[in-house]
Amino acid sequence: MNRATEEGRAGFETLVGQIMEHYDAAGMAVAVIDDKETLYQQFFGYRDVEEQVELNENTIMGMASISKSFTALAIMQLAEKGVIDLDAPLTRYLPEFRNAHQPQQVKVYHLLSHAGGFLPQRRMLVEEVARELDIWQEGKVELGPHAGLAQRGTELVCQRLDAQTRHTGKPGEYMSYSNDSYGLLSEIIRRYGGEDSFADYVEKHIFRPLEMHRSTALFIQPAQDPNCTKLYYHREGKRQWCRDFYDNAFVLMGGGAVKSTLADMKQYLRMYLRGGVGPRGNRVLSEYGIREMGKPRQQYRFQEQYGYGLSVQQLDEITVIGHGGSMTGISTFFAWSPQLGVGVVVLCNTTGVPASLVAEEALRWFNGKPVPTPRTQWQDARWSDSQIQAACGMYHSDEGADIELFDDGGKIGLRLAGQPKSCIAVYNDTILIPEAFEDKDVLLLADESRGVWGLRYGGRILSRV
Repeated sequence: MNRATEEGRAGFETLVGQIMEHYDAAGMAVAVIDDKETLYQQFFGYRDVEEQVELNENTIMGMASISKSFTALAIMQLAEKGVIDLDAPLTRYLPEFRNAHQPQQVKVYHLLSHAGGFLPQRRMLVEEVARELDIWQEGKVELGPHAGLAQRGTELVCQRLDAQTRHTGKPGEYMSYSNDSYGLLSEIIRRYGGEDSFADYVEKHIFRPLEMHRSTALFIQPAQDPNCTKLYYHREGKRQWCRDFYDNAFVLMGGGAVKSTLADMKQYLRMYLRGGVGPRGNRVLSEYGIREMGKPRQQYRFQEQYGYGLSVQQLDEITVIGHGGSMTGISTFFAWSPQLGVGVVVLCNTTGVPASLVAEEALRWFNGKPVPTPRTQWQDARWSDSQIQAACGMYHSDEGADIELFDDGGKIGLRLAGQPKSCIAVYNDTILIPEAFEDKDVLLLADESRGVWGLRYGGRILSRV
């Protein structure tokens, strides 16, 4: 269903320009498609600002955590073939994980929805493990398919998870976004998928069937391609760039290793719009499997749920299913609406740009809504003194985030990484941090035995100190 208007297009492109200016973004590619054709495609800015080289639909860009949807798709393929059982304990497939200190067995399907009970941990990087194994050569060697790296990475991740004596709750009880979980899922794919590596599996069983000819889970090959973007990021207020896909890369590939192009991502998105069918009528996953991936299972963010490698939210009267990603030089989002039969891909080569907001506004435009959407004027929920005192305290994540809630003259106050932030309590369990183009959410977590014991920020649970 296409309700797009020219007025909506003008509003959308003006908004994209404003976002790019505010976040000092180098370049952005946007496409809106249905199951047969491209309905809209536009490129903003450059893949190489210094040389004024524009993006095109074949420019290779990082996907970051969009990779998790590929990992979930691969796991679902293996489950449909009977190779693995989603309801089986993780220990069956990865004996390095001992399920230590857990009240119940962590199962494979728990990892798919980030609900293994794990608290966030510092990201374990390719470089540090490669240096331990003495195979690191300043990022000049292709390590993605290296079996020794995957094996050692699995051992170290499992050791850290088993060392946790505190958890979010029982497995399946709470979601906390977990690169560790998706890293371990990619190791299951490597061991049981019949290929030499995770990269080989997704190449043979996803990229080729979908004719995604310029997509890969490697590191060196895409960076050396003549039509690969520079990766832009900001440091000390200045925009800088590199071509290093290893930068901040997780040691196990399933959480963020995919690189792709706008053209290839349209093929991938179209497969979801067709219920698992590829470009030549070939079935990549059953229609049931696609529905299972997009089924809401866990609370994720404010007004957003998580399925298997996909998030689910209501946008006005339509459902939107998709996933985003963020790493060095990468801000991405892809999504579709089953009701509209329309999907969108947003790829940006700059860290920290709200690609999800661009995608949402594109879908609103194609749903005939005014763009940009007027910001919601939130009202203070007027927390009582007892509510404020119950929430006050420090909340910490080993992944690097710290939030302090405090009594700010009879209202809730918030510091993020020690810096005070404007915030408003909009519900009994929800605090919003207004920003220029979107509101960030802080969701309080409480139960009878622990009281307010944690909060969820950016999808991750920070535990109360």
